[in-house]
Amino acid sequence: MKLTGNVHEVPRLSQSDITAMFRLMSEFYDNMDFDVFKKDLNAKDFCILLYDEAGKIQGFSTQKILTLDINGKQVSGLFSGDTIIHKDYWGSPELFRAFTSYFIEYAKRHEEFYWFLTSKGYKTYKIIAKFFLEFYPTFKRPTPPYEKSIMDAYASLLYPDEYDPVDSVIKYKNAKDKLKKGVADITPSVLRDEDVTFFLSANPQHYNGNDLVCLAKISDNNLAPFAKKRFIGK
Repeated sequence: MKLTGNVHEVPRLSQSDITAMFRLMSEFYDNMDFDVFKKDLNAKDFCILLYDEAGKIQGFSTQKILTLDINGKQVSGLFSGDTIIHKDYWGSPELFRAFTSYFIEYAKRHEEFYWFLTSKGYKTYKIIAKFFLEFYPTFKRPTPPYEKSIMDAYASLLYPDEYDPVDSVIKYKNAKDKLKKGVADITPSVLRDEDVTFFLSANPQHYNGNDLVCLAKISDNNLAPFAKKRFIGK
């Protein structure tokens, strides 16, 4: 089964698109509320939609462009919001193909352009760990002060009352959407992956919906070699 991904501007999404997206989220997440979902969606700029061969939406990822002041320097990036792929299509590279094909070129408009990512599940964290050479946080190296300042800036902007800069985790005070039990559960085989074990140690209460704040520079030079060759042909 194959997926096809396209990037859409959020104001151009149809009501049927939005309804299908919410139903997909509700299938795999608890504590979903349509009004909250729609409000969050309307605050975004772009949405990557993934379609199956029948044209049904089987995944999506919402994106917002942010510009931050980091010690007097303007730093721009892309914040990823709600992201889901139907479990029947786990392992498909189409979401990241659509992401890179559009936003690698978009990033060239800026001196520096980052992926601002929050991860409440190890599968989302694995995306950044798999496809980028340099990303944070990671077990491979400490987070440098400059990158940490960017992470703190965007997380504090978006979640001023819930972000804990000590451990780089957003700890929600109210009920937060979270993966249903049985979806992306932690198994012994998964724990053999060092990226997964790091994610669990960095975000130990992820099962409550807490988000680990992550960062990677979006550029073709920061893509893993296999991703660079596969997705942008270099």
